[in-house]
Amino acid sequence: MDQVLLERFIASANYVDKEIVRLTPRRKDPQGKVKAVREFNAALGDPQGAFPSIQVAGTSGKGSVSSFLANILRSAGLETGLHTSPYLQVITEKTWISGRYCSAQEFVAALEAVRPVTEEFRRREDCPASVHGMTALATTYEVFKRRGLDVAVMETGLGGRFDLVQGIRRVLSVICDLGLDHQEHLGHTVEEIAWHKAGIMEAKVPCVAIKGAAWEVLQREADALGVNLTWLTEEDLAQGSQEANSLDLTLPRLGRILCKPGLSGAFQRRNAALAALAADVLVGEGFTLDAGAVVRGLEDTRFPGRLETVQAGPRVILDGAHNPQKLAAMAAEFAGGRRGTVLVLGVSGHRDPSPLLAGLAHAFKLVHLTAPVLYGKDCPDPEVMALQARAQGYEAYAHRSPEAALEAALEDCPKDGLLLVTGSLYLLGTLRNRWYPWQQVLDQRSSFPSR
Repeated sequence: MDQVLLERFIASANYVDKEIVRLTPRRKDPQGKVKAVREFNAALGDPQGAFPSIQVAGTSGKGSVSSFLANILRSAGLETGLHTSPYLQVITEKTWISGRYCSAQEFVAALEAVRPVTEEFRRREDCPASVHGMTALATTYEVFKRRGLDVAVMETGLGGRFDLVQGIRRVLSVICDLGLDHQEHLGHTVEEIAWHKAGIMEAKVPCVAIKGAAWEVLQREADALGVNLTWLTEEDLAQGSQEANSLDLTLPRLGRILCKPGLSGAFQRRNAALAALAADVLVGEGFTLDAGAVVRGLEDTRFPGRLETVQAGPRVILDGAHNPQKLAAMAAEFAGGRRGTVLVLGVSGHRDPSPLLAGLAHAFKLVHLTAPVLYGKDCPDPEVMALQARAQGYEAYAHRSPEAALEAALEDCPKDGLLLVTGSLYLLGTLRNRWYPWQQVLDQRSSFPSR
């Protein structure tokens, strides 16, 4: 990549991720936050409304479901956008178009179009919405608009009802598994959290959801809005072959879907099924899709940082299980333990690492604790985490840098062993550079560049 362009990209990424990040708390005003987002987008000409969108929310699985669904739509020949957050290594990962991230040049140009509005809102001391969050989203919207998308899949950032994703031209809502996470923002019960997630529903727009915890809340909200809500149930998942890592699902319009999804893990079978059901509902809304596109899309999906094996001998797996629900699903993959298993763990924000450590104690006894590199946010002290880990029976070591934790863990792990890196996605992004340097990800516009 041209050095001048690379320097412009780095400056632009730093502008979004550091320069405009507010380090003091904003006033809490959920309704005012939504109003500010709509004003921000309107000042840009509402680029988020230039294409139809599918919004995906949920406590666990929304990134995987979004990726599965975007790949299904791409496999059907549609120019498809995908927005997920946070990114692992480079900010362009948030802006995926039909299999590749936007280029550095596209990102810089789109941000320049957004920057004047960003500066205006940045001066508003009482703005209750994250200016850097609105800017990052608007940059993606601008790239999508310039590309002339057929459809976009938008992952919800936090909750749904008062999320930064607002004012899109929604054609479908998708709600994944619900559980306890971000309780300081969304409430202390699954029912309260479900109410926030249900906020992505829109009158006369269909919704697909997993019939699990607090499903009655989703149904009540759907009934109040007149939303046609289609459920994915445990009975649906049990109806076909139960072969490991395979999906066998019969849908009302598309018929039988039999495939091995590209993302491994038993819990990904559930996410793939929800994406397939969403595709089936889209057929009823006039989208041209067939069973072949669904199968190709599910099988072709690759998503970095989700049970991702990046090395063999020892086997190194990266997985961003940052809440107890995600951890429980991932921990099932390691039931019974394995010789030589070593853990690297780092969490962001004010998360309590104790539940994460407890959930992995059956499979891991040696853990290296660290803190992700995260601008503007405090992370739990690795030394304190090590004390908590020792109290749970681990042999635990603390490291000030993620790289030092990884090096120590690799030394402790035998060639036939397993090393799991988990917790914060920011931690995974830092350490993934060892195998996939971020400059190659940026230049080749893929999380899986040729090496």
